[in-house]
Amino acid sequence: MPPINEHMRSENTLLALGLAVAGMMAFTPIFAAGKIADGLLPVAVLVWLRFLGGAVTIVSVAAVRRVSLHSRVSSLWKLHLLRAFCGVGGLGSSIYAASVLPLADATAIGLTKGIIAIALAGLILKEVITGRHWTAGALCACGAYLVVQSADAGGTYGDHVVGGIAAALMAAAFMACEALIIRYLAQRESTVTILAYVNVFAAVLLTGPVVWLIAAQGISLQSLIAFAWLGPLAIIGQALNISAYRRAGAATLAPVYYGSVILSAVFGFVFWGEVPAPAAAVGALLIIAGGAVLTLPKPFRRARPA
Repeated sequence: MPPINEHMRSENTLLALGLAVAGMMAFTPIFAAGKIADGLLPVAVLVWLRFLGGAVTIVSVAAVRRVSLHSRVSSLWKLHLLRAFCGVGGLGSSIYAASVLPLADATAIGLTKGIIAIALAGLILKEVITGRHWTAGALCACGAYLVVQSADAGGTYGDHVVGGIAAALMAAAFMACEALIIRYLAQRESTVTILAYVNVFAAVLLTGPVVWLIAAQGISLQSLIAFAWLGPLAIIGQALNISAYRRAGAATLAPVYYGSVILSAVFGFVFWGEVPAPAAAVGALLIIAGGAVLTLPKPFRRARPA
């Protein structure tokens, strides 16, 4: 069936997989911003910098490309606003979880968003959920569980374990809802419109409280500038994710995003010397297997007679 409008693309699981992986690579340091800041900036300020920087970046891109703002007014603004709430909640929860837990562990716990997204995709978007989706989700969930268990057995959790795990689970719920909204919007509106709305809405929602927090805590301008990279990098990651959702359903991409735990493990090892245990390596292999299930050919499909 051909695309219904200019913003849709034909289904291409392999290309969507590559775009999704690139998007995950862009967001890995963003989710680790709390650990990178190491107490220099509160989580709320980091989230604000990410969305404010994103808003400035996308508006600047639109100006350079001479995109008319009037032509980008969306009738789906309420859905964009809902996505902004989910984006703020998901990012804030993820940054906090990663700041008090090992990065790979926080990411692995948050990967329950895949199972949530698969269920919601069938219930809300009426997408067809096949045995392949559930098999991939089960393999990835088992892999993520092994990663978390290996870290817990190693005693790497601190005193904030309960809060960190709760935050990671909240992030999973927020991001699962956001994934469905992105899938819906990506087939109906341009990338510039989608990115502009979510970043501007989120920046406006956060600016008042965060400016008060900055003044109350006496946070320096130099500290804020040091994390100005959050916004532009997030725009790159969002653009890649939107492009992926134009080429594959939310149920298909949800298990693929389990690969973020592998990227987080690498990032944590390079910058903080976090070494995955053998059980975590087995979990990573299960995660990769779950992603592979989605792209394998279907040799047993029979051709229907004409």
